[in-house]
Amino acid sequence: MPLYIENVRRAIHSMLNDVVEQSFAHVLAYPVDDESAHRLIRKANKSLKTIALQAKRDNLIEDEDLKQAALQDCVKQAQRVSLELLSELQVLRRNQSVMNK
Repeated sequence: MPLYIENVRRAIHSMLNDVVEQSFAHVLAYPVDDESAHRLIRKANKSLKTIALQAKRDNLIEDEDLKQAALQDCVKQAQRVSLELLSELQVLRRNQSVMNK
């Protein structure tokens, strides 16, 4: 099934916006982690812009097979970055739960 740029952009936004939303929720629950959570939000926003721009450039590739491979790589990159940032957030959460016990 071919990937279309709008679907790729939605997937990138969805994955990285999840990091932003969860980081904001963490700040509300644990204001002491404000700086660390905002750092994750900045990383997510920067990654979102970078990967979305790459997808836009990849969409201009004329060879359809190369274009599809490049767009798939963008989605995989967004997934990888999202999981890395969520794992950092999970460490913050774990640290807070240990400190609260």
